[in-house]
Formats: sequence, structure tokens, C-alpha cells
Amino acid sequence: MKVLGKGTGIVPKFSFLVVFAVLCTAMLSAQPYVDAYSSATEQTMKSMLTGDAFEAAAKAIEAGSADLANLATAKAPGYKAPKSYLAHVMSANPDGSVGISTISQWRYIVSDSGKDHVILQLTWGQNAINLAEVGRRGSLFIPGVSVDGKSYRFLIHLKAVNIDEMKYSDEAFNAGLFNSYYSGAQGKKTQYTITCEVLAIEDVGNSVKLGLQMP
Repeated sequence: MKVLGKGTGIVPKFSFLVVFAVLCTAMLSAQPYVDAYSSATEQTMKSMLTGDAFEAAAKAIEAGSADLANLATAKAPGYKAPKSYLAHVMSANPDGSVGISTISQWRYIVSDSGKDHVILQLTWGQNAINLAEVGRRGSLFIPGVSVDGKSYRFLIHLKAVNIDEMKYSDEAFNAGLFNSYYSGAQGKKTQYTITCEVLAIEDVGNSVKLGLQMP
């Protein structure tokens, strides 16, 4: 039986696996967990809001939310839509790319106790599919939010906690039950109302260049 020694250039498979496992354990213990709304860059390069800054931003974002009016409400006499911000909802596609959709039907809800929430209304499509499961994560990019007279660009990082589906039917559509921006009637597409927990609000400054204006 040949004994493996120095200079053979051969390492037993078992020994290699042990060394690999030890290295992985060491790397994992040295490297902190990177969350979905973090990155491998130094956290000092990010600007996650806390305390009074978070509360001020949250209230300003809430004030710029849509009212999620359905078509029947929007067509009712005397109805006037609030001047809400357009936003980009972002999620991870199955192939690892980023899905981005421009939406107007979203609402930020400030909580006096516990976590704030965001409600998204999405017509069936890739972003809706990506987010329509409890625990899924995504982000909402809102540019031009005015806080104390200064304009900010915010990324709101989200985790889905509740999903309601409104399947298409002619009766529901004719009754105006879908949101006022719904455009999926021809394809009989489902409307998703996705309630999300707010994980963080990030001030991205000028690092995100997607320019949107209020309607």
C-alpha cells in the first residue's frame, strides 16, 4: 500500500473536506451576516435613518402616499385624488436580476407602536409574483420626498407579511372594485394587495439616478 507523503502533490479527499469545513467556519464566524437591505460594502457608506430622522421621513412619506382608491371611488362625484408620489418597487427576479416597476398605488402607514407598514397594490406581473409570498423582501424607491423643506431620495426596505388577491371577474371589474390605475382587464389579471413591514428607510442621496416626478 502506498503511503502518501511530502512531495506527492496528493491530498486525501477526507482531509480536504475537513480543511474546507474549518475554513468555511472561520470565514462565517469572522463575517457578519449581510441582510437583504444591506450590502458587502462598509455600513458607514450607507445612511439608514434612526430616531427623529426616521420619524420625520416616515411622516413625510406617509403624507405623500396614495389613498388606494378603487375605480368606483375615483369616479364618485367630488372625489379628488391626493397628490401622491410615484415610486419604483424593486424585487429580485428568479434569474437574480432586479425587477423594477413604477407604481402610484402604495401607502405608507406610520405606527405609534411597533413597526411601520407599506401597502402595495400591484397587477399580476413579475414584481407581483416576486413579492406575493409572506417573508419575501423588496424595496420601494421614492425620489423627491420633502422633509422640512429639503428634498430626499429614500429607499424603503420591506418584508411582505400579508397578501390579498383579487381575481379578475367581469362583475368585480364593472363594479369598479379594482384600483383606479388597474389596467389588467384585457388579460384578466389578478390584483395583489401586499402589506409589508418596514425594515429600514435608507437615505440614498444622489446615488440612485432614477428620476420620477409627482403626477
